[in-house]
Amino acid sequence: MTAMHAIRRIHWTTLLRELPIVIGLITGVAVIAHWSPSGDPSTGAGLRWSLWLVACILTCSFRAMAHADALAERLGEPVGTLILTISAITIEVAAVCAVMLGSGGDPTVARDTMFAVIMLIMNLLTGLAMICGGWRRAEQDFNAQSAKAYLPLLITLCMITLVLPRFTRSAEGGWMSEPMEIFVGGGSLAVYAAFLWMQTTRHREFFAFHRTTERAKEAVLEAHEAGEVHVHAPAARSATLLVLALLAVVLIAEGLAGRVSTLLHTLHIPREIGGVFIAALVLAPEGLAALRAAMRQDMQRSVNVLLGSALATIGLTVPAVIAIRFLTANSPELGLTPPYIVLLVTTFLVTAINMSRGKVNAMGGLVHLLLFLAWIATILDEGSVKG
Repeated sequence: MTAMHAIRRIHWTTLLRELPIVIGLITGVAVIAHWSPSGDPSTGAGLRWSLWLVACILTCSFRAMAHADALAERLGEPVGTLILTISAITIEVAAVCAVMLGSGGDPTVARDTMFAVIMLIMNLLTGLAMICGGWRRAEQDFNAQSAKAYLPLLITLCMITLVLPRFTRSAEGGWMSEPMEIFVGGGSLAVYAAFLWMQTTRHREFFAFHRTTERAKEAVLEAHEAGEVHVHAPAARSATLLVLALLAVVLIAEGLAGRVSTLLHTLHIPREIGGVFIAALVLAPEGLAALRAAMRQDMQRSVNVLLGSALATIGLTVPAVIAIRFLTANSPELGLTPPYIVLLVTTFLVTAINMSRGKVNAMGGLVHLLLFLAWIATILDEGSVKG
């Protein structure tokens, strides 16, 4: 009887844990079938429905990343982290595309969201990971070859997609001509696909960090003391629940489409904050995974998750945005304005310096946090000038 009670308890615990996915799928079906409340999202039923959609996306995202993390633990590096990255970027692409389609033709939504993802990953999350890791040890080690593999490609793609359009003469402002859009979208996708192939085949060792025996034992002991060692579900079940959770997020994102822009306009909040909101929403579970890895002295996992996600943001979101452009005939403005170009270039410069040795510490993390705060201050400053 004791064994039967234990099995039932585990059964009901599992059902309760996966309940957000069920609720998310039901909500997503309601969104697609247009069974949702209408009206101004800043008041009444419209506001409550908007908050419900945000809560569903967050909970489903966390469950998706939990199952992706379980698969990652089973498969090891770099394939495991790749699953985490692709899962997170699926959520991001769905959110960006949904908001872009529901923005009423706002050409800057995609750019603001992609740039927000880059700044949140490269400054806020990277800075916090360095500080959290430095809380227990003065420095954390990782394989410097991973950063040296990610950063050149990430910098190049960001410059081509977010900076170059501001200086080309084929179109005024931050727009690109149609041939240039095709080149940027196709080139980003092709190069990222080639990178993934090399990451998972010929250069797998670049993205793995082999501790000494003593250090490995110490890391395991620290993880046990922190209660971070878990028994994961079978791989097939984790994979199925991961797909269902991602499906729920994609469906719900459709209902969130026009509500963010309308709410920001009603509350007189700078539209760039909309990009920050969407980016923070989709990065919450992934950021938590990176911070937990840093806390258990696994900086290699943090670096792979954070830099891999930043690279996937450009490599996969830009082609999706360009594809939507040809379907809707609404050309996106991808080129950043000069203040944000300065912040982007400074971010890459600081990241390259901090990660060149394969060692990071809390002092470097403080610099990244300062850059993040400078970005928020710039958004508010420009918003006050426009207002």
